[in-house]
Amino acid sequence: ASPMEAGTALVAVDNHRLDDFTPHLYETTDYGQTWRDLSAGLPQDDYVKVVRQHPANPDLLFVGMDRGIYASWDRGTTWIDIRGNLPRVSVRGIRIQRAYNDLVIGTHGRGAWILDDVQPLVELTDAVATDVHLFDVRTATEWERWGRGSNLGQSAFMGSNPQDGAWVQFYLSESSVEQQAAADAEVVVRISDDEGTLVREIEHDEPHQGINRVVWNLQWSGAEPIPGQGGGGGGGGFGGGQGPPAAPGTYLATLVVGDRELSTEFELRGDPNVAASQADYEARFTAAMRARDLQTQLNQMVGTMRDLDGQLDGLLETIKGKDLSNEVAIKETAGEAKEAITTLSAEVIRPPGSMGYRDWPRVVEQLRFVARNMQGPQARPTEAQLEVLSEVEAAAAARASELNDIVNGVIADLNELLEDAPKILTAWRRTVS
Repeated sequence: ASPMEAGTALVAVDNHRLDDFTPHLYETTDYGQTWRDLSAGLPQDDYVKVVRQHPANPDLLFVGMDRGIYASWDRGTTWIDIRGNLPRVSVRGIRIQRAYNDLVIGTHGRGAWILDDVQPLVELTDAVATDVHLFDVRTATEWERWGRGSNLGQSAFMGSNPQDGAWVQFYLSESSVEQQAAADAEVVVRISDDEGTLVREIEHDEPHQGINRVVWNLQWSGAEPIPGQGGGGGGGGFGGGQGPPAAPGTYLATLVVGDRELSTEFELRGDPNVAASQADYEARFTAAMRARDLQTQLNQMVGTMRDLDGQLDGLLETIKGKDLSNEVAIKETAGEAKEAITTLSAEVIRPPGSMGYRDWPRVVEQLRFVARNMQGPQARPTEAQLEVLSEVEAAAAARASELNDIVNGVIADLNELLEDAPKILTAWRRTVS
């Protein structure tokens, strides 16, 4: 029976036991008084096992046959093979899992298969009539992953989980793809929160004609990297693509293709099996943002120290053979500056060649440890974690003050000695407080 239309039903007839291997599929819209044959567009050497109508789009039908699965977007007038990576196998059962809009099929010999989030199939007729179409985004869930023991060996059979995150799916026509390529422009997906704040911007590297997918990993943008170095750098925690986990709520996905912008709202929820309140998620987010911003400041500090050290090396190389009257003083002051920077850097970030876990943790490592432990579980940060975070913030502020003293002290003294020669330059300003 139709899940949405009174008086409508679909009937699949399997007649192969009477040596009839042709498809038989019928529809009634008047409680069975009359019937319409829908089998003309199906393979005529295969028979139908099951038929289902999508609950949101009455024109979208799915048919399981003895050698695969077909779909129709015009209520059975034409049929398309949607087998994909499914083997040539008998499809005996079809269900639309309404909570996630997944297409679930039962096969004879290959177990159960799931086509995740078929919303693009639901909206496909409207999509192909345009150059760019953004599909509705289903509710995203931050799943809590549960481990299991390895003692089962090969006795357990399981498939691959769908990719975690919010699936932003969209259709691009051939002309829109060609226009983007000609303009050397990126296809971009922006995620914003309910206050309009940009959460994440994701570039879609390989746009193609048809249905495209970008997955937001449910995290805000990570810390700014060490200047001149990609990623977070130095074992810093929130680096590169990793960022604070977003709190449950309403978000906006915006697709940018050339001068066109299409947007749709969607919901993010926590794992329904985790007993965490909205306040717990908000507290975790607030603490994680503190850690991310602190990581950015530490990265800036590391970048400044590396830049100063490189400038000092360049200075010492430059003054060789110049016979400067105060060369000795310059070398001594530059040496003091390098020593001070090396000592301070070893407090902030682990120097190369250290003994790993046998050595004491640096500030960036302490931040990484507490940040990782806070952002991982779907729970409010503990008082102990927040206390450690405050201690790391205090330690970072102290190191920033020391760098400030170096810049305003020995580096400033060195610049005075250089007189008209090029100076040691830095844009460092103490920002950690």
